[in-house]
Amino acid sequence: MHKKHSPLSLMLVLALVAVACNQVGAPTGQPSAPGATDAQASTPGGTDSQPSAEPSGGAPSGPPASGGEAVTCETPLRVGLVTDVGRVNDKGFNQSAYEGMLAAEEAAPTCFETDFIETTSQSDYARNIAEFAENDYDVVIGVGFLLGDSLGDAGMEFPEGKFISVDGVPGEGHDESWATNGESLFFAEDQAGYLAGVLAASITESDVIGVVGGLLVVPPVERFVEGYINGAKATNPDIEVKFTYTSSFVEPEQGKAAAQQMIDEDADVIFAAGGLTGTGALIAACDADKLAIGVDTDQYETLPEAQSCLVSSATKNIVKAVQDSLLRIAAGAFTPGFHTDDASTNGIGLAPYHDQAEMVTPEIQTLLDETFQGLADGSVQTEVVVDGKTE
Repeated sequence: MHKKHSPLSLMLVLALVAVACNQVGAPTGQPSAPGATDAQASTPGGTDSQPSAEPSGGAPSGPPASGGEAVTCETPLRVGLVTDVGRVNDKGFNQSAYEGMLAAEEAAPTCFETDFIETTSQSDYARNIAEFAENDYDVVIGVGFLLGDSLGDAGMEFPEGKFISVDGVPGEGHDESWATNGESLFFAEDQAGYLAGVLAASITESDVIGVVGGLLVVPPVERFVEGYINGAKATNPDIEVKFTYTSSFVEPEQGKAAAQQMIDEDADVIFAAGGLTGTGALIAACDADKLAIGVDTDQYETLPEAQSCLVSSATKNIVKAVQDSLLRIAAGAFTPGFHTDDASTNGIGLAPYHDQAEMVTPEIQTLLDETFQGLADGSVQTEVVVDGKTE
């Protein structure tokens, strides 16, 4: 186990968390602009490691169950976080979950003692989770879908513990106790994709845009893609949206080829939701001097090769989701099952525009603000259909 909470590093991380949680693209008084801030809490890795079948529905997790009051505890809960392969300072999926854990600790310092293990190989998932569970940790967090089965197995073996899967769920045969002591944190990818589509339709000059998705059988990918298409067409009914689903999440060259074909057919904005395959599509857009929109995290920060053409990224707010889940547990309001964060809970948004900020005019920004507000209050529907269900 690696406990690395030096006072200085903790203060720096928590400062970043405070900025991120306060600036995600949601209304506060006057609607704040999706993408207009300098910090965004979001997650990478979701679309390259998602379940092939995800429980549908699930109420937004909303604010902590404490009702906004400070939570205090007589005895702190021991919380252990297991990363997907990578580090807690990866500027992406793992770091967002880690910062969410630290944010909960800062919000309720008497309630949590936190630790983490950085996974170096997928074969270590079960071992790392067991390291916490066998040592009587009260809560174990696993980051990413690939840890879902191991979390479910630990949940069955240690029924007194609580287990949180970020963006994942145990599969059949591993989920017998999940409805009792497990919680899956999901996000409304259709809404994030819809915002990206509105943005793309607003900045295209050719009225042709494209989207490269990962595997069609992965529902979050389909939600991103279909949301993007519907958002673009709601903005401009005459726009042409080219789309393709690839056969891999880990083949950048396949993503490049798919994006290049769209570019050859006049697409001048490319959205990608397909892991490493998707990053290839973004890089292809930059190489062709076109515009790009990333996914999950602020890919301007994580994909330097695409900085020159990235306008924004369709993001998930994992920091807040993890923080809220832990605060619910501390308040005695653990609700096992599935929770989906969306615009109404500040769970999705657009990353900052960075070098392309001048491209987003006040008129476009107003449209994005109004769209976000409509998604949050239900007056705007994405009309995305996945597995026969409208999102």
